[in-house]
Amino acid sequence: MAGVAPPSRTVLRARPGAAPVGAILAACALVAIAIVAVLHLDRLPFSLCVFKAVTGVPCMTCGTTRALALLARLDLAGALSMNPLAAAGVLLLGPWAAADLALLPSGRALVLDLSPAAARVARIAAVAAVLVNWAWLVAAGR
Repeated sequence: MAGVAPPSRTVLRARPGAAPVGAILAACALVAIAIVAVLHLDRLPFSLCVFKAVTGVPCMTCGTTRALALLARLDLAGALSMNPLAAAGVLLLGPWAAADLALLPSGRALVLDLSPAAARVARIAAVAAVLVNWAWLVAAGR
């Protein structure tokens, strides 16, 4: 937001009027899991990944469809082994969504305000997590 100073410290709080992003993302994840499970998209006889078809190397999201199918079957270990970052991301949406849904009647939502230093660390950690996950996918031959 223009004209708003960044927070001086990192704070997790329930902000009035904030969008329930955790609940929205969790709903999207549940719809994706349901679609994969109902249509058996993890059992297609061909790959939908154009990047892998062209390069022979798994893309950064390879295994996500199969991880979602494994989550639908409540196979957490299998989902984490298929695509650790995607599976962990979906699993972490649960507590966030629960907090947002609990706060929704009072018109609030969970918000994480990051200080500039914490935001920098979060960006670096996010890039590192994606790269480490991609290395895992390549090593695992997804």
